[in-house]
Amino acid sequence: MSATAKIVDLHEASAEAGPQPAAIEGHIDAVQDGRLFGWAWDRNHPGDRLTVELRLERDGGPPLSLTRVAADRPRPDLAGGGIGDGAHAFEAELALPEGADPVRVVAVVGSPSTGETTIFAQPSPEDQRLDRLLGQHLQRLSERIDALRRDQRQLAAGQQALGRLTREAGEGVAALRADAGRAETAQGEHHDAVVDAVAGPLRELSERIGGLEVFLMRMDQSLRTLDRLLADKSGSPGWPPVVAVLASAGAFLAAMAGMLLFR
Repeated sequence: MSATAKIVDLHEASAEAGPQPAAIEGHIDAVQDGRLFGWAWDRNHPGDRLTVELRLERDGGPPLSLTRVAADRPRPDLAGGGIGDGAHAFEAELALPEGADPVRVVAVVGSPSTGETTIFAQPSPEDQRLDRLLGQHLQRLSERIDALRRDQRQLAAGQQALGRLTREAGEGVAALRADAGRAETAQGEHHDAVVDAVAGPLRELSERIGGLEVFLMRMDQSLRTLDRLLADKSGSPGWPPVVAVLASAGAFLAAMAGMLLFR
């Protein structure tokens, strides 16, 4: 058998199997002031609005159909208790025959998807007393559960916002680091350019200072030589002092000119 044939067989088998069986749940809450209140839903088909037929059970005869309603009324406590979207409540006016006992009214709940029905009888007097005692507490508990769910949704939204801000902050830090790296690189390049621009003149100035130091050393030597010459000429016989000074000064100037020319 080919794969296509197998797929066709599976689709046919699924179609023959029909819809998922009903899982009807419900409750008759109370009969008060001639009206009956309750709820019903199908857990396997939560979008269905079930039909409710109210019947009066009788001794020695078939049950009497009283009325039909749909379980489609919204109730916050049902939504808070996880009963679908909460729109599964019903209520109906009871028009009972004279002398009939309201306790014998039952609800026959039917599924529109499968046609299955389930019968719900009224709770016993003891169960009713428990319902009355616990009803208010269960209602408050349901409200608190709803509040916790709202808080949970707000926390989830806050967590998502915090995560988004954290991601944005991380991206901002990465961008700042990249900008800082580029700025540091640019600053380094600028610093290198400044150093290169200043290094040449500094080297030239250093060379000039070195040359000046040599010149000063030579000048100092020349001055000491001039002093010695002056001393020698002044003490030599046959040389007038003025002539000796002029001769020594000429020699000094000649030495200085030579240093300046050949430095």
